[in-house]
Amino acid sequence: MDSSDSLSSGARIMKAYAAGWLMQRITGAGLVLFLALHLWVQHMPNGFLATADEYNRIVAEFADRGPVYEEALASGHLREALDGEHVITYSKVAARLQNPWWKAINIMLLLFGVAHGLNGVHNVLRDYVHRGRLRLIVMGIASLGAVWVSVVGIRSLLAVGSGL
Repeated sequence: MDSSDSLSSGARIMKAYAAGWLMQRITGAGLVLFLALHLWVQHMPNGFLATADEYNRIVAEFADRGPVYEEALASGHLREALDGEHVITYSKVAARLQNPWWKAINIMLLLFGVAHGLNGVHNVLRDYVHRGRLRLIVMGIASLGAVWVSVVGIRSLLAVGSGL
């Protein structure tokens, strides 16, 4: 092996490290963007949250269903909303997810989070697991987990509001 072969091998490794570094920055920036959108929609009183009156009607319906709900109210696990308070409810989330743009934003948040996490696992394994076979096995298991979380998450998001 001459020095040009080892140099090209070293250059390939550095390109792989650079690609991982760049991917971590891109997915991190995407996470900031999609998380900001998620927090704005999910936690700001902008029409996507139930009003105190809407929520209190829901709580009253549950309280009429039996002693478990009465106990939840009495213990404080379930409470009525205060005047002016806005609350996240399933019906409001389902209504929002009828819009394909909000589904896409939530799917992108999921995919960017999974990619960012998987790349982080790869970086940790590269730094701390020096046995190549073990690193490959752990990365394979992590990759399968990432695919599983992505598929289940996307299917769940697509199912909300579609009648599935």
